[in-house]
Amino acid sequence: MKHVFRKALAQTLFGALAMALWWAPAAHSSEPAHRVSHAAEPAATASPPARTEIELLRQRHEAAFLLALKEQVCLMTSGCATDEGRMLDALETCKRVEADLASRADAGSTEAALARGLIALRRAESHSSRSLAETEAQFPGAVSVLRRRWAQETQVGERYLSMAAQRGHPRACLALAEHLGARVPQPEPNLVSHLFLCAVTGLDAQGDRAGAIGAYAKMRAAVPSTDPLLLGAHVVIYRLQAPERPWRQVEPADAMSIRKAAIP
Repeated sequence: MKHVFRKALAQTLFGALAMALWWAPAAHSSEPAHRVSHAAEPAATASPPARTEIELLRQRHEAAFLLALKEQVCLMTSGCATDEGRMLDALETCKRVEADLASRADAGSTEAALARGLIALRRAESHSSRSLAETEAQFPGAVSVLRRRWAQETQVGERYLSMAAQRGHPRACLALAEHLGARVPQPEPNLVSHLFLCAVTGLDAQGDRAGAIGAYAKMRAAVPSTDPLLLGAHVVIYRLQAPERPWRQVEPADAMSIRKAAIP
């Protein structure tokens, strides 16, 4: 039985490690489009943007979190030699960074609130996936602990993402909308719709056209087609404007090309 538990735990930790590695490139790919477009410029004229303190803290937490997961997998794998102190040091680093981000967020930093919220939701997903595996291995004590930790991390994530979303941060609005929109049944559809609209309009205002279109696609998949806020997002995406004269039709070039391509 003990061997079964160790094997199941190692498999779930490996899954959590794979998920964390997936989060890493996803976080970098969320940079605004106007920043990414400069990558093709010559090295002599393009200088990389300076990393903010929040970004450095986020990267430090990401590295420590991955190290802790690797060490846990190694501890649960037969024949893998490791030092348990490395895992504990990595976990301590994660706690210090989380406390620093929380302090900055409570002091008014929107970027810190976003980073702290995303970290908490990632932790919650990790606890959730592990609790399912522990259930299959029939360890109810471990399941109750992991579910409690999932609830705690979810609460923290929602709190800090809400702080950033209330200040109009589009990526916080999008992350919170996706998180709340995944609930079945959906207890607060109006809030989810407003958060998606915040993401679409905010990303579009920042010049991140691709991000706004992606948020709009996620909104269409999450909210009913009759939602009036979906129309508001549609107007933003397709640049529908009031005509200067009532008899003159105004249609943006990109929307017209899409419409013509759809006509057989």
